[in-house]
Amino acid sequence: MRETLATGVSGAVLGGAALIPLGLGVPGAVVGGLNGLVSGARGVYDWNRPTGWAAFVLDSTWGLIGTGAALGVHALQRTRHDRGTYRSDLSERQNRHVYDTGVTVRKHFAMTVGNTVTNLGGRRDLLERHEMVHVWQARLFGPIFPLLYGAWTAFGALAGTAAWIRRRDGLQRNVDTFAYYHNPFEYWAYRRQGYWPAGRPYPRYARRGHQHREGAGGAELDKNGSV
Repeated sequence: MRETLATGVSGAVLGGAALIPLGLGVPGAVVGGLNGLVSGARGVYDWNRPTGWAAFVLDSTWGLIGTGAALGVHALQRTRHDRGTYRSDLSERQNRHVYDTGVTVRKHFAMTVGNTVTNLGGRRDLLERHEMVHVWQARLFGPIFPLLYGAWTAFGALAGTAAWIRRRDGLQRNVDTFAYYHNPFEYWAYRRQGYWPAGRPYPRYARRGHQHREGAGGAELDKNGSV
């Protein structure tokens, strides 16, 4: 209870202060405070390490957009019959919230929103070597992260469609290659995981890189992947 109150109040103060210059002090305080309450109640942040303090401060300030989106994910998870199967063993003192099932934009794919990972399906290596890259991308790039990721996805989809019009050899695979696999944030995460080329990008368009190590991603990543 003490940690919950402390992180809730501290998160509200940090969030409000971060957005006051934009005239959004109240929304910032609400998001920062709610994240503090939820994360404090679950004992998410590792206060014994600098990374735990950095994660909390960034989640409450520069990364507030991702944090706010993550709160929406928590709310959606609570509407599920299994509540998303929250994994306290993968979350407590590890600076993240992890669910084994739940919200995702693509079947079989894990999804990271702010400091929250969903639909993990028990894939620990995927969590540590890929999804945590996205968690810290959201913290370090803050409001720029969703803008850059979204813009790349949109223009990548257009490029993939243009490539398909030219060759007529698989619309979805072309779009996936340009919009998803070539996204610099995804490329960064897949390379960190040691799994590249990942999934099923067209060889003619695939970025160059080391071939993936066997077992690095569990099963093949086009079936058990990440967003």
